[in-house]
Amino acid sequence: MATFETEFLNHYLQLGLGSMPKADIDALVMHLLDQHGLDGSGPLARLNNQTVSERLKTPVAKVKKLRYEAALKFGGRVEDQAAGRLLAALANASLEPQGDKICLIIEDTLAKNWLQGQLKIYQHIFDHPFSTEIIRVSADGLFQVLESLFGKKELAAFRAGYDKAKDTKDAAARKKLFKDIALSFAKDAAKAAGGTVLAVVKSQLGLG
Repeated sequence: MATFETEFLNHYLQLGLGSMPKADIDALVMHLLDQHGLDGSGPLARLNNQTVSERLKTPVAKVKKLRYEAALKFGGRVEDQAAGRLLAALANASLEPQGDKICLIIEDTLAKNWLQGQLKIYQHIFDHPFSTEIIRVSADGLFQVLESLFGKKELAAFRAGYDKAKDTKDAAARKKLFKDIALSFAKDAAKAAGGTVLAVVKSQLGLG
């Protein structure tokens, strides 16, 4: 199993000692901290930007920037990174009271920009009700994006669960039901996708 040290040296020495720019070194360290954590704390990827900012004594804006650069430069295929991060966000999503919109909190710049780009491709509208990190998207729009990424079996179970949650009258029961089926879908879809997608979901959700 790769360690922080071995991964760092593999990247750092790839073009020769001293060849990697400082900005790339910072992004690489952020990438490895998100994967491996600090002093046995576990992957930092499961922590929000504010908490990581406090742990690393680094401004939130810089943490957000470094995470974006780390994903682009060291995370593998952007599509796989974005898919994994979308699943992680979906695992904590909530269903709006009317049932026709799904609310996701996405701090991650790469995942947010990618999702918004996909929604535009399918001509679906999204909005930011209170913060740029909160995205409200129509269920139809989100399902259309998910259909282009994940297997029909996992998605069929998620849609059936969504339909059941949408029709549940009790607000607390509706919220719990949707959260349970969204988390289940995220885990099953990630497992089916494997590779980078699964690795991202595991690190961001703190799964073993």
